[in-house]
Amino acid sequence: MRHIKKIIGGLAGVLLAAEAWAGGTPVLSSHVFTQGDSLHIELLLNLDDTKAGNAEAYRFTPVLRSAGRLQELPAVVVSGRRRARADHRQQALQPASGYIPPYRTLYARNRKDSINYHVSIAYSPWMEHASLVLMREQRDCCRMEILGVEPLIADLAVNSPFKVPQEQIAVSQVETMIPQEQINVPQVIEERRETVTDHRKMKNTPECVPCAECTAMVTYLTPEMETLKHRSESATLYIDYPTGIYDVRRDFHNNRSELEKLDSLMRPLTKGNLASISDISICGYASPDGTYKDNEILASNRARCFKEYMCATYVPGHGLYKVSSVPEDWDGLVELLKQHPMKHGDEVLSLIARVGIFEGREKQLMDMYGGTVYRELLKDYFPQLRRIRVTVGYEARAFNIEEAASLIYTHPRLLSLQEMYRVAAFYRPGTEQYREVYEIAAYHFPDDALANINAASAVIMAGDPISARQYLDKVADDPRAWNDFGVLAYLEGDRKKAEEWFRKALGIEPEKARKNLKKMKKEE
Repeated sequence: MRHIKKIIGGLAGVLLAAEAWAGGTPVLSSHVFTQGDSLHIELLLNLDDTKAGNAEAYRFTPVLRSAGRLQELPAVVVSGRRRARADHRQQALQPASGYIPPYRTLYARNRKDSINYHVSIAYSPWMEHASLVLMREQRDCCRMEILGVEPLIADLAVNSPFKVPQEQIAVSQVETMIPQEQINVPQVIEERRETVTDHRKMKNTPECVPCAECTAMVTYLTPEMETLKHRSESATLYIDYPTGIYDVRRDFHNNRSELEKLDSLMRPLTKGNLASISDISICGYASPDGTYKDNEILASNRARCFKEYMCATYVPGHGLYKVSSVPEDWDGLVELLKQHPMKHGDEVLSLIARVGIFEGREKQLMDMYGGTVYRELLKDYFPQLRRIRVTVGYEARAFNIEEAASLIYTHPRLLSLQEMYRVAAFYRPGTEQYREVYEIAAYHFPDDALANINAASAVIMAGDPISARQYLDKVADDPRAWNDFGVLAYLEGDRKKAEEWFRKALGIEPEKARKNLKKMKKEE
């Protein structure tokens, strides 16, 4: 599967999986032009049909888009008083970096239904043939829901106010802010695609063909707002040390490649103001061979010195760190033996369970079968126990659209589901780009039923029921998946089973399930 280089695809014929907008077209006219070194955007908006309850708000956000670029402009907000006060209080108490204040907020008592919207921004060469769209969202106390993305101007076709040699063009703000190393779409997604392709070849079935009719049939769930994005990530490092040395030496043996794993974890957390680190735990582990006292000193000193290395390399401030050690990692050995069984492994596990560390456990292992078992443990298992485990707790900040569009393929773990889905809204359902965003979301939120159900819906629309079933099987006990199970049965030609699923889903998604049942009835 190719690595996607363009962040935003064509918007022609956008069909969102979110609810359809019922408020009519709010943009009466639009005009874009350059003057001096600025790009001017003028819109006439009619928001007469937009009614917000006391605890809800509607956001109308103009967005400039081009190949690989998104720039969000200030939104016009129609808000209830209570919702506005809550939003203002949240921003005051927890300021979000990258926050863009609304262009104007309208309330029930001071409504001006026609808004003359005029914004000027610094011109950049990529804007010359960008397009302008309007994103519409609804927010209540707990979530933000995308209602639609409406194309306004397909090609701005503005005159560049200046010509700059290509090598002198400055990168955008988001590019300078976000670390530039790229990562591929998660390997597990690529492997799944390869498995599906092999299956089709074996069955002599065609490649995926997008299912246009499925767009109206599948389930789309809106995630709750994740206002505080607390995250925790870990890395296990196997560091080599010269004899009698505890300091970390990057160029010693295989240390460079091991420390690069830590680099990839820490770099986005320490560069570019993307997240704030709350705590770092370091645990040093030693294997059971040798005396307990020596192992205790070894594990403790290596953990302590690794903390000093991290302070000097990544994050100073000793208060962030919690250091611990495990002198003899017998629990780790038990897990290894369960995952990678060895000859006489059951006897080793039984001995560990019966005999205490200070009751001759290691000596009995040495004597087992003339020392052959212990030698195998020394060679194949103990080296995997000598390690440093680093766990970093952090909070990712909120990201606007253009930031999320870049991060989805570089550091997706920093995004919330809602931020990922805002990016997906700019793709047409059924396309590879649309599918990929939802699969990335499911990969990074593997235990989230909503993420798996939405990923199933996205791959159904892409014409891949095999992958969809893999996602749905993970959440088979969740009633919200019933409608998609019905869609799968429908696509597989099992109309009886499909009807059973849709009837079960009537209590969960009555409108969607009822429409699917009517569709099947018409086709009889």
